[in-house]
Amino acid sequence: MTKPRELNFRFPADAMAEAERLAKTPTRTLGRFTHGQILEHLARTFDVASGHAAGPAVPWFMRAMGRLIRGSLISKPMKPGFKLPGKAQSYFWPDHDVPVDQAMQHLRDAYERYQSTDPIPPHPFFGRMDRAQLDQLTCRHMALHLGFIDTVA
Repeated sequence: MTKPRELNFRFPADAMAEAERLAKTPTRTLGRFTHGQILEHLARTFDVASGHAAGPAVPWFMRAMGRLIRGSLISKPMKPGFKLPGKAQSYFWPDHDVPVDQAMQHLRDAYERYQSTDPIPPHPFFGRMDRAQLDQLTCRHMALHLGFIDTVA
């Protein structure tokens, strides 16, 4: 794999099905994160989106920027290369490998909490969104990161 796979999901359940498929087979990754780290990252974002975890504080100017770019990120594929600020990076990305089965279980649990949370709390970076908007943001985010994982031929 020389470049990430281009994925597109209509619903978070579709993205979860792809995560489950990849967790059951030998894989390789592109980039600097392992399969387990990617799944753990996705789980941590579900934890924050559902209000299960607070995550790092987001400065006001970052919240303002998030609200400005929210529409674009909901409607278009996300592009790789965005680096989170230091505290967010260390919160959302584990600094060590995580076993795929452990990370996948965390992702399942976090997804279930996300699905059962009603109403959805305001997103710490993007602000108040309805379920459909947050679902689309989730689909784009998962498509970006799962695209860096592929099965071994």
